[in-house]
Amino acid sequence: MVAPCSNICITKHLIWKEKREEIIKGWQSIPMNYHLNRNISYILPIIDLIKMKEKIQIAKMRAVLLYIMQCFPHGVEFIKLFKILYFAQQDHLLKYGKVLIEDSFKALKHGPVPTYIYKALQIAERMQLEGNFDEFLINIKVHDKKVYTSATPNMDYISGSNRRCLDDAIAQYKDITSDMLHDSAWEEVMTCIPDAPQKNCITIIDIARAGKATKEMVDYIREKQIVKNALS
Repeated sequence: MVAPCSNICITKHLIWKEKREEIIKGWQSIPMNYHLNRNISYILPIIDLIKMKEKIQIAKMRAVLLYIMQCFPHGVEFIKLFKILYFAQQDHLLKYGKVLIEDSFKALKHGPVPTYIYKALQIAERMQLEGNFDEFLINIKVHDKKVYTSATPNMDYISGSNRRCLDDAIAQYKDITSDMLHDSAWEEVMTCIPDAPQKNCITIIDIARAGKATKEMVDYIREKQIVKNALS
């Protein structure tokens, strides 16, 4: 059965679109002979809205990461953490037709990794990469590709459906040793990914299909993405 489209999600997108169009109309109505700095004052609210949306998405990713880390008081290896995140994301797509976290996954040598979270953890390990992840990495430490934290998640960002999918993925992979992590499900995921390095992005459709999503669910996810892109 295809999951019903969330009214809250649609309302949120419509408010976002209406506010954005209102600001743009106001900006376009300014006479051209106004100084540039007056025009910029109308652009800034749009930028603020985009930043606010991104900030909420990043806060959600941090909350999900910390939720998983509660089960690993002595730290967790990258590969196990990313596997839990990937299969929780997949489970959420298959059951509810929407992502658990707004992070894109890429196919690397040892399996799919969440792009934003992986980069943040690489920086935490003092790798010389660009980006400001200070807020995301508060009380998170990384050593030898293993993540440690004593921070607790903000549960306001984690819904009941999020928790169920996370708990299932944690239960499945928590006690598996690193050398056993390349199981048949993981290999199946990797066979769906092209070998060419420039094609290492995994779409949410790829993730759903690797999890044996029905055609109806794939179509539903695709429709939601089309609507989301149109309103963004």
